[in-house]
Amino acid sequence: MKKVTLKDIAGHFKVSISTVSKAINDSHEISIDLKEKIQAYAKEKHYKPNRLALNLLNKSTKTIGVVVPNILNYFFVQVLYGIEKVANESGYNIISCISNESSAKETKTLEFFDAGTVDGVIMSLAEESQNEDKHDALTDIINNDIPVVLFDRVSDNVQCDKVVVDDFEAGYKITKYLVQIGCKNIALVNPISSSSVGKLRLLGYKKALQEFEIPFDPKLVINLTVKDDLDLLMSFLLNYKTIEGIIGIDELIAVQVLEVVKARGY
Repeated sequence: MKKVTLKDIAGHFKVSISTVSKAINDSHEISIDLKEKIQAYAKEKHYKPNRLALNLLNKSTKTIGVVVPNILNYFFVQVLYGIEKVANESGYNIISCISNESSAKETKTLEFFDAGTVDGVIMSLAEESQNEDKHDALTDIINNDIPVVLFDRVSDNVQCDKVVVDDFEAGYKITKYLVQIGCKNIALVNPISSSSVGKLRLLGYKKALQEFEIPFDPKLVINLTVKDDLDLLMSFLLNYKTIEGIIGIDELIAVQVLEVVKARGY
């Protein structure tokens, strides 16, 4: 079935395309009688406006591109929910994409956004992108005057707005707290060791240990990858020495570690 266009509707009523457009957009410039007839006909013929053409005309897509590294971490789910809620309240839609920690997928998504698809981009960098510290696609978007906001995982080499927490301070404070309640052998399980967040929280952990003159023991740090068996690594850790406190770098790993430790009768 042929898609009905503004031109088709204009031909039916023997009026200009501009008149039809104004009628569909409920303009006061068109008489009520003609406006209602055009709107009814458009509805009957299942007319849908060409969003791409409107975007080009208005130079705005009313759409924000959002890129997150993964959705296994509940933090990113919450972020997506918050972005969509505020965007919708302001009349914007979002296109959300998951990079799956892949630099190549992140680049592909950004190239798609750079083709006039979105008015702005909100993103958290993939682990691979942070490791490589190459952000050409992101720089291209910024150079094309598309506003970008990085959050959580950011790069000092990208000049844009950023929303972050003090990850170093977070690692420092939780370690200090555990020391102050009597823990000396404090383990740290880090599933995001290659990301800026994981690195900074580890540095905060080390700083607190140093402050309390507790030697840093690399065997108390588990840098977990997707290929690793957490149960096995936790067994090695718990058999190594008496562990008095464990820091899970993010919520998901904290819950998993808690389950492993409880299963072992702690």
